[in-house]
Amino acid sequence: MVPPLHRVSAVGAMAAALLAPLMLPALGAVPAAAHAIVLESVPAQDAVLAQPPERVMLRFNSKIEKRLTRVTLGPSGGPRQPLPVTGAAAADADPDRIIIPLRPLPPARYVIRYKVLSADGHVTEGALRFTVSGSP
Repeated sequence: MVPPLHRVSAVGAMAAALLAPLMLPALGAVPAAAHAIVLESVPAQDAVLAQPPERVMLRFNSKIEKRLTRVTLGPSGGPRQPLPVTGAAAADADPDRIIIPLRPLPPARYVIRYKVLSADGHVTEGALRFTVSGSP
């Protein structure tokens, strides 16, 4: 005969085995340590602007390491220029933002490429596109 304690343990193990598949979808909804994701940008993705933007602003969902961040800007399909991320424009008061002033841009389609190291230690790369139409 099986002692009562072992019966309870066996029933508990069986119940856990039967319920585990039902719990997996709920566990999948819990966010993992996510990479840095752009929550907001200026200019916005695919924006068409009559006037060139005065700055690039990227706001992420987590703190980023600005010393290790790289941002470039260039015409779509053309050469890219690195943009300075450090200094007053990238004030540490906003550890989740990059703000970079720009020189006037001629009408064209542009690509902003970024590579950031987030607080969770993961590197994230991405690109945003916008167009300066030059006409209102």
